[in-house]
Amino acid sequence: MKNLVFNSEEHSVKISFVNRTKKICELIQEDRKYCVILDKKISSLHAAFHEELKSKDFLIFLIDEPEKQKNIHTCLEVINLMQKEGLNRNDAVIGIGGGAITDLAGFVASSYMRGITYFQIPTSLLAQVDASIGGKTGINYGNIKNFIGSFYNPSEIIICAEFLQSLNQQDFLNGFSEVLKHCIITSKESLDKLKNLAGEIQNRESNILLGLIEQSIDIKAQVVTKDFKEKGERKFLNFGHTFAHGIESINHDAPILHGHAVLIGMLMALDYSKELGFLSRNSCQEIKDIICSFSYDFSNIKLDAKGIFEAMKSDKKNTKAINLILLKEVGQPLLFEETSNDNLQKFITKFIDDFKK
Repeated sequence: MKNLVFNSEEHSVKISFVNRTKKICELIQEDRKYCVILDKKISSLHAAFHEELKSKDFLIFLIDEPEKQKNIHTCLEVINLMQKEGLNRNDAVIGIGGGAITDLAGFVASSYMRGITYFQIPTSLLAQVDASIGGKTGINYGNIKNFIGSFYNPSEIIICAEFLQSLNQQDFLNGFSEVLKHCIITSKESLDKLKNLAGEIQNRESNILLGLIEQSIDIKAQVVTKDFKEKGERKFLNFGHTFAHGIESINHDAPILHGHAVLIGMLMALDYSKELGFLSRNSCQEIKDIICSFSYDFSNIKLDAKGIFEAMKSDKKNTKAINLILLKEVGQPLLFEETSNDNLQKFITKFIDDFKK
């Protein structure tokens, strides 16, 4: 598996791919002090890897509940520990875990002494193909996700396929939504590849997964390199997300998997693209058939048209209209500003009625 390099505004970001966790520490040079922010669940599932980290004398800060602890209080705890242990500008932070961990670790790294070196080791498929790329860091403030944050790219990202073997099926599919999304907005060839490899993907064959992750990262990295601050083309990566954020909002009291909300959001975006005449009926159905060939479980997701619509209206990406990323064809996304609240609300109601049947 080749290494990838993409250029951020500050520096080049190297991305390495390995099959086994025992290869990870070989890639980390012992030329400085490291503070490792580690998901405790990973330390339990991959005990030998945790022991190897400890043998390197890395400073290890364990996180019990990543999403709950993704806040300013945890940041200050980590920073106090790093200061106490004498870490300086030549040292580094390593974030090992899902997207909540990499968001938190990246924010700590960007804040400590105005920014020190940062390494990412994302362990969920969602973090590997999405959260790890693009330089977005953040912590939650009250009930608002990522309200405090920064753009700060890591120096190196290490992708390890072994972490994916310990995910349950729905957690794995949670991340696979982003792989699907990247293919849909990029090319029919990419989407057909997923269709042809469906069996290998479901069996989580390591080399197949690493190849798809590499492809997905390359897609996002190219977009992010062109548009780091999300002023233009990077907005296309939000395909399905405006609908998805509405779905997540009404499920706030019983949080759902982000990728499952995104998948429903993509199905909504496809249907709305068809209804508005951008996407042909045949193309819409072909894409939906590929999406639905994977075994997503939506049984615990609440869908309420009025609630979803109200949440969409307050999305931070909106200006005077509700901004949606729709599709003209596979590989041809477009930004559509919906000014008719009535049309959109009627569509959401109809979609939900049909989806529940």
